[in-house]
Amino acid sequence: MRTGRSGYIFVETVVAMAVLSASAIVIQSALRQGMLTHRQAQDYTIARFLVQQVAGEQALLFQQPEGSGSGQFDPPYEDYRYEWELEKVDIPLPEGVESLPPPLRQEFEDRFVDYMGKLTVRITWQRGGMEMEALGETLLRPDLLWLPKEER
Repeated sequence: MRTGRSGYIFVETVVAMAVLSASAIVIQSALRQGMLTHRQAQDYTIARFLVQQVAGEQALLFQQPEGSGSGQFDPPYEDYRYEWELEKVDIPLPEGVESLPPPLRQEFEDRFVDYMGKLTVRITWQRGGMEMEALGETLLRPDLLWLPKEER
């Protein structure tokens, strides 16, 4: 007994293979993107810790002058490079100081330091032929920044 469906088995098989192939391509693309995103997250996490390392080393130097520097990290982070810059940042006198009683206002103005050090750290590396970058900034206490007497 023939039902007449024997010609459709081949068409159904071809369609099923096409759907399976398209699904495999989509799944492979999703896995690839997941791996790339995972590696990029690792890179940025490492860069964040390296920013903290450079900033910590610079903050430990007592009374350093304004300036900049650069370098490369030791293994296993030899793919990462850093640049740092330390500059003076002026701080304006806060509002409302005029409303303080005169003795208190005078004491505040005598103790007020109108600058801080701004430390900027830039970490760069390459991944897949693209230049990647992480940037960190922090403020340093005025006593950590050396300035000539005429600039204070």
